[in-house]
Amino acid sequence: MRRRRPDEIMRRLRSNPQPVGDNPASPVAGQGARLDDQISLLEALMDHVPDAIYFKDRESRFTRVNRYAAERFGITDPLLAVGRTDFDFFTDEHAAQAMRDEQEIMRTGQPLVNVEEKETLPDDQIRWVSTTKLPLRDAQGNIIGTFGISRDITQRKKAEEQLQHRAFYDPLTDLPNRALFLDRLQHMFNRSRRALGSPVFAVLYLDLDRFKTINDSFGHQVGDELLVATARRLERCVRPGDTLARLGGDEFTVLLDDVRGEAYATAVAERIHKELATPLHVRGHEVFTSVSVGIALSSAGYDSPDDMLRDADTAMYRAKAGGRSRHQVFASDMHQRAVSSLQLETDLRHALERHEILAHYQPIVDLGSGAVIGFEALARWQHPTMGMLLPDLFIPVAEESGQVGAIGEWMLSEACRQAREWQRRDARWSKLGVSVNVSGRQLSQGTLPAVVERVLGETGLDPSALTLEITESALMHNLNVGTVVVERLRAMSVGLHLDDFGTGYSSLAYLHNFPVHALKIDRSFVTRMDRAPQQGAIVRAIVSLAHNLGMDVVAEGVETAAQAAALRGLRCQRAQGFLFSQPLAPENAAQFLLRSD
Repeated sequence: MRRRRPDEIMRRLRSNPQPVGDNPASPVAGQGARLDDQISLLEALMDHVPDAIYFKDRESRFTRVNRYAAERFGITDPLLAVGRTDFDFFTDEHAAQAMRDEQEIMRTGQPLVNVEEKETLPDDQIRWVSTTKLPLRDAQGNIIGTFGISRDITQRKKAEEQLQHRAFYDPLTDLPNRALFLDRLQHMFNRSRRALGSPVFAVLYLDLDRFKTINDSFGHQVGDELLVATARRLERCVRPGDTLARLGGDEFTVLLDDVRGEAYATAVAERIHKELATPLHVRGHEVFTSVSVGIALSSAGYDSPDDMLRDADTAMYRAKAGGRSRHQVFASDMHQRAVSSLQLETDLRHALERHEILAHYQPIVDLGSGAVIGFEALARWQHPTMGMLLPDLFIPVAEESGQVGAIGEWMLSEACRQAREWQRRDARWSKLGVSVNVSGRQLSQGTLPAVVERVLGETGLDPSALTLEITESALMHNLNVGTVVVERLRAMSVGLHLDDFGTGYSSLAYLHNFPVHALKIDRSFVTRMDRAPQQGAIVRAIVSLAHNLGMDVVAEGVETAAQAAALRGLRCQRAQGFLFSQPLAPENAAQFLLRSD
């Protein structure tokens, strides 16, 4: 019998509803021919449906499969499957499960509908299918086997897995993201609530030191590659069961299970510091980086994952404030300090508009003549409830919150205005100068020369009467931008001093290239020079270095006549400190000038 194409059969059935056979006059022949056509149609449909269709007997042997199922089984002819079982085409685990399902269907008569199955082939290839299995009955209704339709959903499952991966993994480093990290941390909390004596776990909060500087200096591509390289290094520092995640930006977290106390968590932090100590080579650049690490332990009795992560973050900031490339375990008083710092930041946002920021002035004297040659302007905050606050308390908060630029610009304007007012008041003060501190953030923005030029124009102060004090650390952190800014300021005839010299990075290799006029010796060296010989040696070395480079020297923190005498003996030109005067309000500074004349 010729097998008809399905489109031909359907066309004939639609055009002629009567039985189609060789002898239409014969009812028997007509019924046989119609049945023959129906069987041919079903066979054609089975072989053209893009799903695996199969029939099995009571022993789960295939009695018929369609062409698509044969292709899935890796055979060319559907007849080759007859008499065989799933054990001939799949792994034993999958085949055994299929047989158990089919035996249950034949026992209960209940179908399995749209069950998702993972098929594993002998070559370890994995395929996902959605399968419906039904009992196969004979004309009397007896179950004689099973009938199955299986649709390949591998591509859909892969798409779902990709979406799942994107939802819980960082696209840059392929580490778990914040959502997955918090989910695993929540699992730890759930476990500890279910069972007393559960193992202690710990959260390590990591923040790369100086990442913004690297990003700004070398570009975002280098920054991204640095993050990826750092992620790979951090993976070497944790166990397979621990969770390393990237929260975003340059922040990473580690969840350590069963840490057996604080010592193990700190040992992991030390391992991380050591791993990151060697430089990375990224796009032709040798890049050094380190991390500040905060540690929180579950033994502190946390109620939620968010609280534990918050405290690890707080400890990290304490480590960073302590000098970077350090780790710090959270202590109970840190949270209160963090809350107080946040309140201070909120209050600081209104301090300028409420005229609470003040400028006080500390005299700078000529050590040879004792004459006052200028003042250093120092910020003070008249807090409405806490009283007068020194800059050590609020300037770090201003740096962190981004408010230091506005405060620094106000201080520059106010100091220049005040200096010009003193110059006009008395001819003897016409050469009086003023020094103003510049923050690292002001230096990095590159707009400082334009701001200085505008302020000098508004106040009428001669550029030579203004000195800007830039810390060694700020300049080294912003080396490329800072050098350009300093050169532009010097071209404007503004004085430039390198502040806190000796306390920051070792910059001797660059010092001769910095167009600064003077070095300021940090008070930590000066105040101990008459008590510790080594401190005196450091001061002597700094003064000698400055003189050899053609720079002046200003000593800070002079408190005793012996210190002043020692500095004069070293030919240090200028000094300031409590020996001469504490910082003064503007009206008191004017009185100090009158008494000094």
